[in-house]
Amino acid sequence: MDELSLHLNNRFNKLKNDLGNIGENKLLLITSIKIMDEYFETKKKIDQKKQELRDLSNKFRELRSLVYEYKDKK
Repeated sequence: MDELSLHLNNRFNKLKNDLGNIGENKLLLITSIKIMDEYFETKKKIDQKKQELRDLSNKFRELRSLVYEYKDKK
């Protein structure tokens, strides 16, 4: 939790420096939206990688099955 609050505080201060003092509520809202956007982008990438891993696992199983079939035929 400390790491999360530190990250939020750093993002808030960076936005405050970039945008100026537009009000704490607006800065908190923008900060929260940016962090949620990062979260969903990261989640999307993780989901893609999980699917890639499933696809590779399936291909490996198919290949292994073919190897066993080949051995059985010999």
